[in-house]
Amino acid sequence: MDVIAPLRDRLRLTFAGQTEGVPAWEDALDQGEDAGYFPADSAVWRVHGGMTPIAAGIRALLLQALHPGALAGVAEHSNYREDPLGRLAGTIRWIFTLTYGDTTAADAACAHIRRLHVPVTGNYTDAHGEQRRYSANDPGLSEWVHIAFTDAFLRSHEIFRGPVPARLGGADAYVEQWATAGKLMGVIDPPRTEAALRARMREYDDGGHLSGGPRVDEVVSFLRNPPLDPLLMPGYRLLFAAVVDSLPGRYRELLGLRAPAVPLPGGRSLRIPARRGGQLTLAIAGLALERQLPSELAALRRLARIGQPADLTYAEHGFTALGRAPAGYRTVRERTRVGTGEEAFMRLANGSLDWELHRGSGLRVAAGTPRAAPGVRVVSGMGVGPARIPAPCRVLWTREPDGSGPRRAGFGYGTLKGHPVSGEESFSAVLEADGSVWFEVLAYSRPANVVMRAAAPVTERTQALITRGYVSAATRLATG
Repeated sequence: MDVIAPLRDRLRLTFAGQTEGVPAWEDALDQGEDAGYFPADSAVWRVHGGMTPIAAGIRALLLQALHPGALAGVAEHSNYREDPLGRLAGTIRWIFTLTYGDTTAADAACAHIRRLHVPVTGNYTDAHGEQRRYSANDPGLSEWVHIAFTDAFLRSHEIFRGPVPARLGGADAYVEQWATAGKLMGVIDPPRTEAALRARMREYDDGGHLSGGPRVDEVVSFLRNPPLDPLLMPGYRLLFAAVVDSLPGRYRELLGLRAPAVPLPGGRSLRIPARRGGQLTLAIAGLALERQLPSELAALRRLARIGQPADLTYAEHGFTALGRAPAGYRTVRERTRVGTGEEAFMRLANGSLDWELHRGSGLRVAAGTPRAAPGVRVVSGMGVGPARIPAPCRVLWTREPDGSGPRRAGFGYGTLKGHPVSGEESFSAVLEADGSVWFEVLAYSRPANVVMRAAAPVTERTQALITRGYVSAATRLATG
């Protein structure tokens, strides 16, 4: 029984704007012919991945509300009160399309938002009590929204997950990379270092551009008690408290918020370690949502399809499509005659592409795994229950059994994190000119870690056993 399923369903419905299943726009991120604005090993992918964007969304809304011009646009032209989940889903779509989509999709998403902003105009009272004109596409307002967003996502990652790794360029790399989003949204000169981000935020406050007031109080009240599913509210309250606790004191003052604390005699108070509650909430959400979101997986499928796989555990990818193996790997080659004729070839080819070859060899492949195609992720494994050894891979290339006469069909896949070895393997059905049908396996691999290196003799014997299982399954497929 999946006890976490109700939570998973409600979280997915919330983030998808009350739409069942994975939204079509997320699946569509596997389309396109380039890697997008941000590589898979970028600081942007790191900061926008995982569960910390949930906390970042709360923080960003609180910060953006401090600019009376930005807040006026939301208050006067937004339906966030009537349809908060729809607005949330729209924001999520923009963030993840820009993060994970190809450049065409990202450009279109930004252009769409800027078109929606065209009629968002009006007047507001600034922090000095003066009347000013606002426009949602005004570069000044766009800049505050951008830097509030950048700060919110960066700080949330640092607070709940840790610093951006130095190998990815650290915080400066994130600010520099996400400046691309600012430029696409009309910001003239977005900050490009963490120090510049901090300085620019201070300038807004020192210049009297930020303020509290009744409208801010209304937004804060809404964010404190949004109309979420009752199952989600306890975790949300813990996360909201953690976000408030993480804000600088000046921003809490403008927002009319206080750091979570327990009152003590004598007018004293005891700060509550709210961060732990936020981390617990995000950990549970990650457990429910399986951490790697559909938009990221779709982008990885696209990268694999265009020949730029990003999540493989080895660098020398694609050699099986060439029929050879790179140096430095243990290589396995197998070629066995398994039948005769067109029908035998088609049975073997389609059975391989539909994972019947794997299932027939004794490996477990989840029902519903798509037919092999570039980018498809598959997890096979031996054993039962806790003793099962998972072997996650991503398909890199396929050849369908199209045409007539002598030909070959099959696919190759590469290992992902969690696989006991690192490398690549291919499975091919071959129809020769004399009508004979052959099954071919080509694999190159090496142990994935120190433990697996120590167990290399056992691993090699296991690979030999699995290969024999493939041959037996291929023979049964070909002969029907």
